[in-house]
Amino acid sequence: MTRKLTALTATITLLATGCSASTDNTAPTGSPVATSTPSTTTAPAPAPSTATHTPTVTEVNPTTATPTPTVSLDPSPLAGVGVGEQQPSSEAVLTSITDEDRARAVDAAKAIVTAYTSGKPYKEWSADLFPLIDPELQNQYGPKIKTDILKGKVTGASITNDPTLETAMGENPYWVTVVVTVDGGISPQYFVRVHRTADRPNKWKASHILEPQGFNSFVKSRTQKK
Repeated sequence: MTRKLTALTATITLLATGCSASTDNTAPTGSPVATSTPSTTTAPAPAPSTATHTPTVTEVNPTTATPTPTVSLDPSPLAGVGVGEQQPSSEAVLTSITDEDRARAVDAAKAIVTAYTSGKPYKEWSADLFPLIDPELQNQYGPKIKTDILKGKVTGASITNDPTLETAMGENPYWVTVVVTVDGGISPQYFVRVHRTADRPNKWKASHILEPQGFNSFVKSRTQKK
């Protein structure tokens, strides 16, 4: 009886050992487990900036030198003017003509015709006359002029009306026409147009020495142009 129990125990032990070994060698079954792979996200590199930096330009205005105006003054003060600041020559200085001015104009015209009708040889004749007349008039009297036929004697002089000298303000303060009478010579009268300047108000010079017919033609031509 004891042997049977011992054999049965050994059999059970072997069976138990075999089952255990079978159980250990069998792979477990079931749903596979998903393996999570970590995700690595790479941030994109920053795009290069395309903005262009505009340089700041400071405009510098060139310095322009301002020319100093040139002021021309008369070489000498006006005759008859008292001591004071010298003023530039201007036509506006003479705004009227006085009786003394007219008397000087008449005397100048008489002196001019006296030299013109002297009958002297050309060299002496021109030396006396040319300082009293304008350069343009001097050019009309060349060496070939017959000065002897002009010889006469001045007998009188007076201011005469000259339509070419009329101004909107009245009597012209710069110009006067004087008729000079002569005894002998080639003409009984000479019309002398004398003028002065603002810087020499007391000195009158002739621009024309005309016989009566020449004076009338001159006036007609000038008045027709107006």
